Amino acid sequence: MIAILDWQHVGKPGRDDKGAAYDVDDDGEIDYEVELTDKYIQAAKNYLETAGHTVHILSSGWYSARHYQANEIAKSANGPVCYVACHMNAGRGNYGATFYDLRSGGGKRLARTVGSMLGKACPELRRIVVKGTSVTTWSRANTTIKGIYAGPGNISGICFEPAFMDTPEHKQLLTDEGLERIGEALAIGMLEWSSGGKIS
Repeated sequence: MIAILDWQHVGKPGRDDKGAAYDVDDDGEIDYEVELTDKYIQAAKNYLETAGHTVHILSSGWYSARHYQANEIAKSANGPVCYVACHMNAGRGNYGATFYDLRSGGGKRLARTVGSMLGKACPELRRIVVKGTSVTTWSRANTTIKGIYAGPGNISGICFEPAFMDTPEHKQLLTDEGLERIGEALAIGMLEWSSGGKIS
């Protein structure tokens, strides 16, 4: 399997976008979404590479350009390719979420599998939300993955929002230990997806 972890918000041309902002550890300093996603991305990368899989981290360009790059990687791959748009949430929710393109059967299976592993690893989450997206349904999440469907049949993508930065019950998930749990759950979910069923 090839895993493509897109460190979103970071690297947009001409923008200093750091995503959501909140003091997650009550130390008086603002923490940014991109700092937290970087930690779980690295944990997922380490887990996957230790298991013998190839990992690409994307961190520059508009999302459409990153989707094109991911699809080009998939064209030269011999097996399944996972694309994950990496985010954190804000707005005081109590859940972890995985989003997929409504047109994609592979994306739906990937979202369900990753969501299941996230729920098992992170009991701090009251529930796991798995939702299909389109230009009119969960449209903001859709912008993070919509170009992946144009790729070859071996690539599927999800938008991953594992926890809320401003929810007190999620505080433990925002520590180094919690973010490592999140990253490893993401990696295990991708591996479970890649090992079963027809990829589409």
